[in-house]
Amino acid sequence: MTEPKGKEHDDIFDKLKEAVKEESIKRHKWNDFAEDSLRVIQHNALEDRSISDKQQWDAAIYFMEEALQARLKDTENAIENMIGPDWRKRWIYWKNRTQEQSVHNETKNELEKMLKCNEEHPAYLASDEITTVRKNLESRGVEVDPSLVINIAEKHKSAFLIILFCEEIYLIFQLECNDVVLFWRIQRMLAITANTLRQQLTNTEVRRLEKNVKEVLEDFAEDNEKKVKLLTGKRVQLAEDLKKVREIQEKLDAFIEALHQEK
Repeated sequence: MTEPKGKEHDDIFDKLKEAVKEESIKRHKWNDFAEDSLRVIQHNALEDRSISDKQQWDAAIYFMEEALQARLKDTENAIENMIGPDWRKRWIYWKNRTQEQSVHNETKNELEKMLKCNEEHPAYLASDEITTVRKNLESRGVEVDPSLVINIAEKHKSAFLIILFCEEIYLIFQLECNDVVLFWRIQRMLAITANTLRQQLTNTEVRRLEKNVKEVLEDFAEDNEKKVKLLTGKRVQLAEDLKKVREIQEKLDAFIEALHQEK
């Protein structure tokens, strides 16, 4: 992401700043001790299973609902990309399914028939069930690969289970307490991790990064090729020309002074 440039922006140091930033990031390595400390903090946070008040309990339920809804949306988008637009979108937006999407849709419909007959069906299909789905599709002139059947089944089953779970959230008394506690532990661990990382950045990593920047600048200052490459532009060329003019002027002055002394 590039920084916005104002009217008085001086681009003479842009290449230098970008090179210093890239090299500083390349050299910077997170403190190993800080990583070990963070790991211990996260472990301790996940071990805590006692929710102290209703506010934390409600926050955990909300976090659980948001996470499941986000996962459901991603799964539904993945399914839609596989099977193409539904009838409403095809009529309103004049979109059609591709041949591949039509095959995927036929496979999904065949799987739905089987899953509706057994809502307690496990997440994975048995080999004989895959064969049954393929034979039913072949009877309608649709040939599919076994891996496609498994892929669509996993996505469809995942969406089905998420929908059921989201519906139960609104009837929270039907959920086991462990479900809410799990999400509370994850939420608390994420909050503690973010706070710990913020403190580590402020107290330690910023100073270490500043030290890296100074070292990079010192290394660049001793590398003439890098300075020529990074410091470019009309102003730099003008400064180089003025330097040469001054050197010539100094030599002329010395020459004239030598002539005067001979006379």
